[in-house]
Amino acid sequence: MALIQSARTPTIALARALRRAGLAQGRGKDFRVEGQYRDGERVATYALLLTQHADETVAAHADDIERWTSEDGGWSFTVSVRYIDGKPRPHTTISNGAVERIREEPPTVTPEPAPEPEPEPTAGTAVLEDPAEPEKGEQPPAPPKASVTITHTRAEGTLLDGSRKGDGVYELVRPFGFRSFRSLGMLGIQRSRDREADRWRINRATAALRDAGYEVTVEIDETQRRSFAEAEAERLERAEDRAERFNDRADRAASNSNARHKAAMGALDGIEPGQPVLVGHHSERRHRRAIERSDNHMRKSIEESDKATHYGHRAEAAEQYEGRRYDPNRTRRRLEKLKADLRWHERARERSSNTGRHDRAIADLNEEIAHWESVVEKARQDGVKLWEADDFAPGDFALYYGTWYQVKRANPKTLSIAWDLRQTRQVLTLEDATETGTTYTFTLDYTKVKARCPDEAMRAFLADGKVPGTKLARAASEAQPASAVRAALAAKPKVKKRSDPKIPKRVKVVSEWDATEATLTYLDGRGKPHKLYEPVTISAPEGEKFTEAASSRSLLAAVTRHLEEHGFQYPDGRWTGGSRSGLIRSIEPVAAEGAPPASEPEAAPAPEPQPEAPAADEPPAGEPEPAPPVAEQEPAGPPADDPAPPVEDPAELRLQREQAAVLGWSAGQAEVVIAAAAGRLYRHVFGTLHCQDQPGTVGRAISNHRLNALTKAGFLTVGAPDATRRRPILVTVDGRRAVMVWKRWKPKPVEMNREQECERLRPLLHGEQARRLARQAQEAEAERKAANAEFHEVHQRLIAWEDRDDRLWRAWAKVNGIAYRLQRRPAGWVPTEEEIAEHRLDAEVVAELRADAENPEPKPVLPALNQRPTPDLPPMDADDQTPEQLDLFAIA
Repeated sequence: MALIQSARTPTIALARALRRAGLAQGRGKDFRVEGQYRDGERVATYALLLTQHADETVAAHADDIERWTSEDGGWSFTVSVRYIDGKPRPHTTISNGAVERIREEPPTVTPEPAPEPEPEPTAGTAVLEDPAEPEKGEQPPAPPKASVTITHTRAEGTLLDGSRKGDGVYELVRPFGFRSFRSLGMLGIQRSRDREADRWRINRATAALRDAGYEVTVEIDETQRRSFAEAEAERLERAEDRAERFNDRADRAASNSNARHKAAMGALDGIEPGQPVLVGHHSERRHRRAIERSDNHMRKSIEESDKATHYGHRAEAAEQYEGRRYDPNRTRRRLEKLKADLRWHERARERSSNTGRHDRAIADLNEEIAHWESVVEKARQDGVKLWEADDFAPGDFALYYGTWYQVKRANPKTLSIAWDLRQTRQVLTLEDATETGTTYTFTLDYTKVKARCPDEAMRAFLADGKVPGTKLARAASEAQPASAVRAALAAKPKVKKRSDPKIPKRVKVVSEWDATEATLTYLDGRGKPHKLYEPVTISAPEGEKFTEAASSRSLLAAVTRHLEEHGFQYPDGRWTGGSRSGLIRSIEPVAAEGAPPASEPEAAPAPEPQPEAPAADEPPAGEPEPAPPVAEQEPAGPPADDPAPPVEDPAELRLQREQAAVLGWSAGQAEVVIAAAAGRLYRHVFGTLHCQDQPGTVGRAISNHRLNALTKAGFLTVGAPDATRRRPILVTVDGRRAVMVWKRWKPKPVEMNREQECERLRPLLHGEQARRLARQAQEAEAERKAANAEFHEVHQRLIAWEDRDDRLWRAWAKVNGIAYRLQRRPAGWVPTEEEIAEHRLDAEVVAELRADAENPEPKPVLPALNQRPTPDLPPMDADDQTPEQLDLFAIA
């Protein structure tokens, strides 16, 4: 009998105990085991109970679970049972953290009073029994649920029949890919036509429906199919319908936009352009209403214009569907993929025992390949040029996205073209893409080639100073086809490259540091000194020295002159090696005029390498263009139907309007702050956010992604946990003020997506959080200025120290005969009187040397100026007002 090993972690012990109690573990089941972390370390393990059945089971086996976990590895867990608001449903928690053990008794349920007995019928009165009424003590049978049928054919796809709106079937099958088809009045799986049945989705949808009490019939028939040509014809027809439908929508939206624009202009009739609102005049309200109507119409006009543009683009895409889908080059790329899929299914059919699925896939692929091959053949018969490997020869130019690239090789499926992303030219040759003897290439598919131009024709065009277009290139390509170019290349005699042992292949230059002479040695093909060439000594010009031989320009120039005098030149390449081992570079004899060099027939001599120059096509770095100013819109005033507010300070009203205009809240952010101001928002112990619309309920769960941004902006703060470990979300002084101005002046919410709502918000204008941030910025600026002042002061001392150290080193080097600063001056060195007189040392420098020997001055160290990120301010305190004290017209 196998023994079960004790649990090595508390997670295993808790999961075993709950499964022993009869609960199922996992997502969508009864429980999950989670962990609580602090600073990356797990500090507690707890169970997340997901169903009412789990709560009731844990409450019934609370003591057993604690005992089972203790016996299984010695892990100690605490099970707490609570009953909230006198309801019989238990709320249980299981954790091994520092929690209090609570065991509440279930509340007593008052039994309902028994119904009064009906009076017995009097004599002569007949009582008719209802045959459908159950007898006493029997439970009425559950109402039968509808039966649904899931069918799949390759012609119609996967459909679900027998469901009606609101019967709950859609909610059950939606997680498995079922959607509503309004044109059919049924549910089904999208894009399931002309494909094999997705049995994974069908089986899981069937299990979910049967678990809910539905009778499910599944019918799958893979033999009913339609031809690929019929499916393509339907796709084209649907594209035409889409184009017509979107064109109608675009026309309607454009008409509505024009009507709204005219209404916006007409709302301001009778008002002179630029006429300000006469505050206090009898025309003020009429003027403001006219401006508001004009603004509303103009906004609607812009919205309809955007809608017309959107539907216009969709209609254009639908109209171009057939042209894009039946483009011959796109079709050729599609054929490559289909043929690869066909080969895969053929190989899989040979290895598989169940060949039915592969046989159907192979038949479908053969039919589709035949259809697309006919499309390509029809395009070829209509005169469309489809480029292939026979159309190109090495040296030709191919047009790709407006640039001519020279071809190095014509492969069966692709072209190897010259490639250099650093050069922006209209014509890129193989010489342009060659660097240090290596030619860089890129593979180009034939379906992406737009035109071909032979090498000779391209050279002639470039000599005339123009770049050919497609028409000129087509004429040149017809005059000199690729077959003629390949025949000319094949007719040329191929001369074998023979290496003459009498000719040196490389040269080696060795020079000492600060020397006036260098040794040049000719090398053979094996890197040994050549027997027919003696080493040569190269002398530096008068008054100069060969310093740093690895990069001495005077030495390399002298070597180049010597080689040219003896009939040698450099091929493509660069110097290798170093100053100690010597500089090595390949050489070759200079070819006579009119004849190619002996070592490499018909090869042009490489040009002399020039020093690198900055790229001319790099645009100078300019200052970034300033962003266009965003005009702040004046928020609209309160509607005319609202009661007029009491007389207030004009400065306060102006401040409120400014604060409302720059809040920048979305509708969801405003809802969260208003719920917190009303005392209805709290965070659950598991981190979820709940809005308690009705007292005594758990409340609806809402997304908490907006909470962090609102807290950092100073509008909300998280309170201390209560007895149930729930943390209320409270408003601050700024938050209550923001709610007041939001509800009073009603600014337009900003449209944001989920990611934008998580970004940093602007605090309340002239609010407490804004003052805190201003103080923090002032303190950070003061610290930065102090650090900069300290840095500059230390930097000045460092410069003075380095100047002094240079003077002392030069005196020491002069005495010891040192030319290069490769050694450090020994600490405490002081020249003798004889050395001072012999080398005529400065008296001030001697005094500094003696002072440094007695009291060495350390080298100043520059402080670090690393910009540290500004830390977030601690959350603001909650406002002490109660939710009932929220007065929309009160001055905070």
